[in-house]
Amino acid sequence: MYRVLTPILFLILISLFFVSACSRSGSSDRPEGSIVVNEVSTQESTASSDSREAWQKPSLIMNKMGNLSDRVIADIGAGTGYFAFRLLAQAKKVIAIEIDQEMIELMNSLAVTIPDASRQKFETRLSKPDDPNLKPGEVDDILIVNVIGYIEDRATYLSKCKEALSANGVIHIVDYKVKRLPIEAPDYSNRVYIHLLEEELEATGFTNITTDDTSLEYQYIIQASLE
Repeated sequence: MYRVLTPILFLILISLFFVSACSRSGSSDRPEGSIVVNEVSTQESTASSDSREAWQKPSLIMNKMGNLSDRVIADIGAGTGYFAFRLLAQAKKVIAIEIDQEMIELMNSLAVTIPDASRQKFETRLSKPDDPNLKPGEVDDILIVNVIGYIEDRATYLSKCKEALSANGVIHIVDYKVKRLPIEAPDYSNRVYIHLLEEELEATGFTNITTDDTSLEYQYIIQASLE
């Protein structure tokens, strides 16, 4: 059905779907704008002149992840697939993980519009708030963007992420700085201080913990490995 829709009609349907999803209870915790998907990227449409593309710099974040050509990536809290669809251009496989069934359905509907070669590398997976639903050693990279502050028991969750990583696995966490920001950002109660997250990663058994709090104006990037 999706293949016969005109581009304009498809955009209208997706926009209406997303507006409906955002209006339900609890769905505005991690706000994202409507998107249009092609093989290698998504483009967010927002009312603000400063779009997410401008301040979050997804290309910079993916470059910091290194060479992904032979790596399986789990995008935890994938939302509308903002990062997941971008990562398909580089990764061996992308698992887009969400606790929201409607976001899973949205990503699946968007996935049918991309070429078969990319679609075969893409998987959506429903998870629980306290469990990423990953198998031991299943992925090489875990990307968590704009989500870590909403995880209640981070110690347990990070331990499960650690178990899901391969021997040379890396976790990449991107989240909001704990200071006043000129963009729509979570409440301070849903943000995590950098030093606390570093300590939690270390306590979980991660090593080579590196923090970049200068490349992005409003967010920090923390990376940690198992070696």
